[in-house]
Amino acid sequence: MAMQIGGLPYWEIHFDEKGTLVDDGQLPAELPGHQLSDLFIFCHGWNNSVASARDLYQAMFTLLSEQIGAAPGSRQAGAVGVFWPALVFPEDDPTAPPAAARSGQQLAAALTPVFQPPQQQALAQIGELLDTKPANSGKLREAHSLIRSLVTSPDLGAAEDAGEQAVLTQPTAAVFGHFAGMSKTQGDAQDVGDFFNSLWGGAREVLRTASYYEMKNRAGVIGRSGLGPLVSQLVPAGGQPRIHLLGHSFGARLVAFALSGLPGDRRGPDSPVKSLTLIQGAFSHFSFAQPMPIDAARNGALAGDRNGVDGPLLATFSAADRAVGWWYPAASLLSHSDSESAQDLTYRWGGMGHDGYQEQDATEIVLQPAGKPYTFDKGRFYRLKSDAVIAANQSAFSGAHSDIRHPEILWAVLAAALA
Repeated sequence: MAMQIGGLPYWEIHFDEKGTLVDDGQLPAELPGHQLSDLFIFCHGWNNSVASARDLYQAMFTLLSEQIGAAPGSRQAGAVGVFWPALVFPEDDPTAPPAAARSGQQLAAALTPVFQPPQQQALAQIGELLDTKPANSGKLREAHSLIRSLVTSPDLGAAEDAGEQAVLTQPTAAVFGHFAGMSKTQGDAQDVGDFFNSLWGGAREVLRTASYYEMKNRAGVIGRSGLGPLVSQLVPAGGQPRIHLLGHSFGARLVAFALSGLPGDRRGPDSPVKSLTLIQGAFSHFSFAQPMPIDAARNGALAGDRNGVDGPLLATFSAADRAVGWWYPAASLLSHSDSESAQDLTYRWGGMGHDGYQEQDATEIVLQPAGKPYTFDKGRFYRLKSDAVIAANQSAFSGAHSDIRHPEILWAVLAAALA
């Protein structure tokens, strides 16, 4: 049932991890009666609860409603908040106060709610192993196998993210050793006990990484199987409202993959989606590339879906986003060649929120103050350089990744919608 945010009618819809719509919030039934010109659908990224996602939507849609009120012309707009089972790794939540490092069993318990029973059992075993840290190579391999079992959602053939598979498939010692260097808690190994402690520190980082891989893969599945088909059903061909998709972090991947879930006859001018805005997207910057700049023989997973947007495609990026500027590529470096430079590696495994769409025809512009006009063209990619706005260092892990509650961002969203 519709609620209100800043004068906008607002609905909430909920998907499960397979993309099944478990609660439509009465959106399909009520939408025709509101006679809206525009409907903004926003998808959260990693978060810790429905309450935290709802708080984000309250803040962002309030800013959007203020921008709509300040824009020329009259628009009858509505808003939708998408809820899906995504959970931030407990130690990486920028909204939580600093706390002592959690035990393995505490980490496992915190991650349990968004996994199914088989994975919940695996998490319990992983937590126990992380706490006991047995000096046993067999137990390290057991932990690696258990962590691997957490990643059950398919990557939907995303060739641009192929490096992630190395974390799951390469030998345990190589993987855990690599991630021990990324650990915030491990020092140099001095003896056999320290050596195993270091590898268990790496195992902890691999658990963090696998949990994010699962959330990212899950976002693509929900977008393609859930949100895309729903969007096409909400709007009759040639009708209203105009749909505008926006998402943050892994939610950006969800709304991007929703384009691949649109039927073939709902593309180009017949697409209900009139703009797409990816806010600090935590997925490959090559996703729409055709071909990929680093491999002319391959395309990004969404290369054929830019025509799913009958309007401009925007992506914010910021050098202060540590999650996509450091962790995202670092987690895939197991597939690197020793001859590659750090700059090459960052580019190869870069995230959307680090430097935006890597398309040959993409245009880079600076994120503008609210009220300053943009010139956005239909069907074009735009990289919005947001260093001056998305800048607050909110945590050691994510940096400014979640520093997105700014009017400048919503002004760009609205400008794309009006284009």
